[in-house]
Order: sequence, then structure tokens, then C-alpha cells
Amino acid sequence: MYFHRVLVLLIPAIYMVLPLVIDSWQSVNTPWYLPFIAWLCVIILAFIIERRHRDV
Repeated sequence: MYFHRVLVLLIPAIYMVLPLVIDSWQSVNTPWYLPFIAWLCVIILAFIIERRHRDV
């Protein structure tokens, strides 16, 4: 079975980012945009992987 590269990246990313989101919601001292920065990094990484795949 063929797994799409983005899904292979997205599943571990969910496990890494979800605790960060929960902790930031419960904490008062963390900035509100911290989960968005983490997801932005995941999106950029997925974009780079897909772009390299299309160029080859």
C-alpha cells in the first residue's frame, strides 16, 4: 500500500503538536500564537517535501 508523503508527515506532527496546544491553552504565560507557529512549521515542511517530489 502506498502512503502519501504528507500523511506520513502529518500523523507524527499531530502527536507532537497536540500536547503543545493543550499545554498552551492551560497555561497563562505562553503566547496565544505558539500552536500556530508549530503548525506553520509543519505546513512549510510538507510544502517542501511535496515540491521536491514534483521536481523529481
